[in-house]
Amino acid sequence: MPRHRSEEQTSLKRPLAILLALAVAVLAVFGVVQALSGDDSGTDDNLAGEDPTGDEPDTVTPPDTDAATATEVPAAPTCDEIHEVTILAAPDIAPVVTQVAQDADPCTTYEIVAQASLDVVTAFAGGQAPEAQVWIPSSAAFADALAEAGAPVETGPVVATSPVVLAAEQSFFEETTEGMAEQPTWADLVTAGVPLVVGDPQTDPATTATLLAAQSGLGDSDAAAVLVQNLMVTLAQNSTADPLAAVASGLPIFVPTTAGQVAASAGTDTELAGLTPRGGAGSLSYPYVVLPGAADAPGVAELQEALLAPEAAAAFEGGGFSAGDADATPVDAEAVAALQEQWSALNPPSRLLAVMDVSGSMDEVAGELSRIQILSQAAERGLGLFPDDSALGLWAFSTNRGPNGEDWEELIPVRVLSQDVDGTTQRELMAGAVAGLNEDFTTGDTGLHDTILAAYLHMQEEWEEGFVSSIVLLTDGVNDDSTGGLSEEELIAELAEVADPEREVRLILIGMGPDVDSAALDRVAQAAGGQSFVAEDPRDIGQVFIQAIAARRG
Repeated sequence: MPRHRSEEQTSLKRPLAILLALAVAVLAVFGVVQALSGDDSGTDDNLAGEDPTGDEPDTVTPPDTDAATATEVPAAPTCDEIHEVTILAAPDIAPVVTQVAQDADPCTTYEIVAQASLDVVTAFAGGQAPEAQVWIPSSAAFADALAEAGAPVETGPVVATSPVVLAAEQSFFEETTEGMAEQPTWADLVTAGVPLVVGDPQTDPATTATLLAAQSGLGDSDAAAVLVQNLMVTLAQNSTADPLAAVASGLPIFVPTTAGQVAASAGTDTELAGLTPRGGAGSLSYPYVVLPGAADAPGVAELQEALLAPEAAAAFEGGGFSAGDADATPVDAEAVAALQEQWSALNPPSRLLAVMDVSGSMDEVAGELSRIQILSQAAERGLGLFPDDSALGLWAFSTNRGPNGEDWEELIPVRVLSQDVDGTTQRELMAGAVAGLNEDFTTGDTGLHDTILAAYLHMQEEWEEGFVSSIVLLTDGVNDDSTGGLSEEELIAELAEVADPEREVRLILIGMGPDVDSAALDRVAQAAGGQSFVAEDPRDIGQVFIQAIAARRG
């Protein structure tokens, strides 16, 4: 029977032993009743109907069916062999598939493996096809991708659909939607500034459905066209590789996902709530896909039949789905292609240098954590927002940190996150360096001005066509470079002189804590065509950090 594994498996076994025990009990009760009845036709030794003489009886008298009617109990199925079938299922629908598979075929053990649909496509593309017979992805587009890559898959009927919703962590959802209509319009959501973060429509069907629905819901007037364009620019330039992972990391955002995923989150550490905009946000269809070589495998057709049977409808509805394809949103291939082309133009990858203040004042405690610990956690969350084609690097600064007395120290050079560096990816190196920002690093004063100029010149030198180059620098104080260095006026003059529209670098400055001179940060940021943010309470830095990252593209 099915085992559902999202790192966990449930084995489902048929109760053959129970049926056998029941049969034995029935025979035993029948014998006792005969013995107590005083029937003279046999002796105590004749309970089995044997002739006391030892001779075989000439005839067997059938029971009197007129006197009593026997209840027929269907015999337990006889299996010459127990077969095994592995099903890869999108994580949101995997629990429902597990439930339905329990009664699909008594002679088959089903193992359900919860796996993201894109991961399955990636595995096949990399020549590492998983050992499975059936696949239930979150969109037929994933099956089409395998077919286009040459994998002989058989895409069968849609077994279920699930509406796309805009979801957030439960408490943040309630806080944000208080006083809002149950089904707000897309214009309501945009004008209210609901913090929506999406994935890549080329790989995330929930994002595709949401963007198409938003474009349609906002209308086609001239004013709506401007609103759509602004929304698309904002979403494209601030998308994330894994929207649900971003929510799970604690970010106060809404993301597109399915009602099935919201239902599956019940009782977890990140319980979701979702809203459906007026006019909807599209839906996802889950087809039954038979993987190469499994068309005639025992148990495969039986599972498909069970998933399509009327009895499965209740299980699907309980999981946030509709059985079959009746509620499927028609897919306009031309609209999808146009959306993906537009997205590619609006979403160039990032080249970002993160510059972190590690001066002695970062040891100060805010609440239960030091400022440097709060910064480390915020940077870790921010790192998760960037897709693998982004290039990131990390500097730390205070005073006298560099090999030649510079105020800054390069911890990790700017490299694409997916790049292999001596057997380790750049993303892993960045994560390790960010996690290592602690009290061991905090020393010295705040060599702010020299560091800003050095970082700006470095990113100009590292500038590459097709990337959006930016600097995100965080500090908890004002420039107090005990080794000398640039004044504010000198820094602003230098930035104005080196600015190059052909090699644009966006400067984002973040102040943390009560000692920050917000006006000074703003003057410096504007001199480079950038922007500044301030979190007076260091504990608010997480949300401010995300806002700053969102602003890196203007």
